[in-house]
Amino acid sequence: MAYLIICAGSKRQPHDLNPSSLDNLSFTNILFHARERIIRLSGQNLDWNHTLPAWQLYSGNRSQMYPQIISENWIKPSTEIKILSALFGWIKHTDFIPYYNLKMSDKIGFDNQTVWQLWNKLGILDQLIKETDIDLLSQDYRKAIHGSFKPVGLLPPIIFKGYGAQKGKWLNNELDKLN
Repeated sequence: MAYLIICAGSKRQPHDLNPSSLDNLSFTNILFHARERIIRLSGQNLDWNHTLPAWQLYSGNRSQMYPQIISENWIKPSTEIKILSALFGWIKHTDFIPYYNLKMSDKIGFDNQTVWQLWNKLGILDQLIKETDIDLLSQDYRKAIHGSFKPVGLLPPIIFKGYGAQKGKWLNNELDKLN
């Protein structure tokens, strides 16, 4: 079981030299060519010499969900979190990624499709979801997976309000329970 969450628009800029590459991301066997295509169509200029673990990169000063989770919970070996990134598709929270600026609702490419439409047409994101995964995704991110707002995994037994702080607090409590 993994927790499925979205990336964050508010990101930290990596400054220290910490090289990684597109090949090093999780799920590269399924997502590599799709990632290359989205990167090319979006025109993102990525600095793979300066990266951070995804959970740190997405902890910008306006981020809602990520700061609610204490560092110890992010780095527990038993923590399994999949982040749906507009640029990279599914990544693990521990994957080292560079700064980028792209949302699922952005229009890219010669035909100005939204990013979620492109991911949905590729039809590969659902291959990495298990029926026991907990869905904490937002609507545009669900649409990237199967074209609708319908949940892609199990829903937590709570109704969240706001932009992610409640989800972050709930997730932190769940991760506290892990060994």
